[in-house]
This record gives sequence, structure tokens and C-alpha cells, in this order.
Amino acid sequence: MIVEQHSDPNSAAMFTAKPAITIGLSRSIARIRSVRSDIYRAEVSHRGRTGRRGLVAMPQIPDWHYNIDDEGYRYVVVTDLRVRLEGWSVESVDADEIVTRSDFTFGAIWADQSGRVNSTDDGWLKDVWEAPVEPGSLVRAFIVDGRRLEVDQWDSLAAWMIESLYDKPVGFIVEVGPSDYVADSTDDTPVVCSQVVVLSDGVVMLRRSRTELGHLLLADYSSAGLPLDEWQNDGHFEDCTDGYLFTKDIRLVARSCIAWIRVNAGVNTTGNIGCSYRFADELPRSS
Repeated sequence: MIVEQHSDPNSAAMFTAKPAITIGLSRSIARIRSVRSDIYRAEVSHRGRTGRRGLVAMPQIPDWHYNIDDEGYRYVVVTDLRVRLEGWSVESVDADEIVTRSDFTFGAIWADQSGRVNSTDDGWLKDVWEAPVEPGSLVRAFIVDGRRLEVDQWDSLAAWMIESLYDKPVGFIVEVGPSDYVADSTDDTPVVCSQVVVLSDGVVMLRRSRTELGHLLLADYSSAGLPLDEWQNDGHFEDCTDGYLFTKDIRLVARSCIAWIRVNAGVNTTGNIGCSYRFADELPRSS
């Protein structure tokens, strides 16, 4: 079989498969099948494939993330249509250690101009694989053909934090640190922590410190004139001992935030990381 690929599978390209059937010494029949990419399901699968020596490779976990729709339902989403997830399921666990399992089905979400997917009709429609999960739960395994593919819990925590930072209002604050730390303690115990503040125009500020971080009294939340994607170590904030960053990349923020605490606080499990958040206060206004 000869497969011709004329452009990226995510475009409106056509894929043509030409199986030739020999019916004589000099004649053959070629069956031509064309499939539009918007209904194309690539034959590349994450199931085990047999190699030259007959060995079957282990299935691999595809790239995934969390997504919440307009009605508050939550899903694990895989946007790579080169994989086939029929027969796959996902296992998740909540804070009460209740385990649930759900199957992947084919659905659709939207992608905005930055490429981030959402369920709020923002951007263009995109086909995906999705499996429902409970709010607040963390994915711990993908399951296929009776095999468990364990998800790295740090990756799952990062995916949860990315989800938590998406489309948050200006002034929203997330603080991450050791789960056993008591805020505003009087013994001045050093603590490795980080803080995320949502600014205007999709920009967020990440601050890292080895002492407790206070809440800034910002004159405004404008992001105009801020240097993006460059670590700042100028000591501008007295309580920020290890630099700060302005960026629009919430994936970078989430992973940097968790890695900072995991490495420098000597945290061994995700259960030892605590998180708190608050929204900006609003003044009462007449209608």
C-alpha cells in the first residue's frame, strides 16, 4: 500500500491510499480512496505495534489536558488526531480518594488565537478525543487493552494548574507552597513558595521566593510596558527572593511554579504541595 500525504493532516488536505491488486503479468487494479482531513482519523495509533523482531511496543500516553465546558462539566482532552483512542479509558481520583473511570469518545471543542482550547465557543471548532472526569480530581492512569499506563503525578498536577489559570479575571491570585505550612506564622520559618497574579491583556506575573509572599497593593493591573518572558532578578519586590516573570504562557507558569517548589523545598509527592487562591475584591456599585 502506498500512502500519499500532501500536507499537514490538520489542514483541509486530502489523503489518498492506493492498494494495487495484481490480476496478471502486466495488469493490475488500483483502488483509490480519498478522505477529507476534517473526518480523517489517522491510522497511526498509540496501541502496541509489532517491530521487525516481532516485539510489541508498549502503548504510550498521548499529550492531554483538562477542559471545562460552559455547564461546568470537566473532561480530559486529547487534540492530536493522529492517535486513535477507541477502547481507551482514563482513571482519576479525587481528594477523598474516590476513583472513577470513563471512556474516551470523539467530540469537539474550540481553539482560540493562542492555540488554547476551550468550550466557550471562542475561536474555531476543533475535533478532539475526550473523557469526562469529576471536578477537582486528578488523572492517574490511562487504560487500554487491560493495561494501565500510569500518569506522572507531577504532570497531572501541572495540567490541573494550567486548567485553574485559564481565563481567570484580572486580580486573581494563586499561591503554591508546602501543604503543611501555616500562613502568617510568627516564627519566621523560611518557606519555598510561589505566587501567580493575573494582570490585564492575558498577562500573568509569577513570583518565586524562599520567604512568605504577601499580597501586592498594585496601583493598577495594567500589563503595558512590562518585559515578557524574561526572568527579573532586580530585587524590585522585597519579599520576592528568587525573581519574577511576566508572561502570557500559563503552561510555563504552571510548570515553573511546581518545579520551583518540588526541587527547592524537597517535596517528594504531589500530596505535599498546597494551593490557595482568591479573587479580587469588588466594590458595591449601583445599577
